[in-house]
Amino acid sequence: MPGIGIISNPHSRRNRRHPEQMRRLAYILGQDDTYELTNRIEDVSDAARQFRDNDIDILALNGGDGTNHVTLTKFIEVWGDAPLPKVALLRGGTMNTVSNAVGVKGTPARLLANLVEKYYTKQPFETTERDLLAVRDETGTRYGFIFGNGLVANFLELYYGTGNPSPTTAAKLLAKAVATMPFDSDINRELFRPFRARIELDDEVWQERDYTAVLASTVDQIGLGFRPFIRSEESAGAFHLLGVTEGAVGTALQLPRIRLGLPVPEDVFRSAVSAKAVFVSDEPIAYTIDGDMHVADSGEVTLEAGPRVEIIIK
Repeated sequence: MPGIGIISNPHSRRNRRHPEQMRRLAYILGQDDTYELTNRIEDVSDAARQFRDNDIDILALNGGDGTNHVTLTKFIEVWGDAPLPKVALLRGGTMNTVSNAVGVKGTPARLLANLVEKYYTKQPFETTERDLLAVRDETGTRYGFIFGNGLVANFLELYYGTGNPSPTTAAKLLAKAVATMPFDSDINRELFRPFRARIELDDEVWQERDYTAVLASTVDQIGLGFRPFIRSEESAGAFHLLGVTEGAVGTALQLPRIRLGLPVPEDVFRSAVSAKAVFVSDEPIAYTIDGDMHVADSGEVTLEAGPRVEIIIK
């Protein structure tokens, strides 16, 4: 039966702090809609099969970036080549970078109330489309919007290591790193550990060398309002890839330009728009997809443009 299907992650930081929020969302739903709490990864696959059988029109995700990435991965596995329903990001997590990037604003309850009202009164939605990133290593294929290794993965390790992940914690950590960059501090040695790899793109090869980070995305933001991926919407079926070749001080000098979404010189950030990128390294590759951490022990990771999804803005 068509309708709205909600996946809610009770383990997201925001949902743990505000359990009444999940009950409120269930009250808002219409009688033909389905609300699923997913305590385990297996629950997401079960919900995906149920939602596919019900032929839902809208998939609403109540969690943050990590919840969205895991849920979309499982839905693509279950739905196969069938087009996914429209996706509504309810901003129920600590990190909501993707929803910020595409312009989704509001609390989960307000977003869902608007969704239900427009759906059942047949009002048009304002939507945008984005390609997903398909990230493949020896353990399988995962789907998300933002990929990063090197500096980005190192930053998230420190961030989660604080035991208090939040936008405020991330901002304080970034401020501390920037303030201590001229002094060869412990935090910056940890953040700027080089990553060595060869990267094979559609029509060029970035030869093996040390990188501070290599990043890819189909949305323009990477968090805390920074917008390095200014070419992310340049071509459908592709993503914006950045190779950071400068060290701590050189990267820090470009932060104001990144914040404003301005181009960064090619001798600091290599830049390309590609449908595929293959990372080859002699060492394991630690990387993040939408804030979730993974490691490719094989030293090889492949990025490809994945399925295109329609995201409801309001």
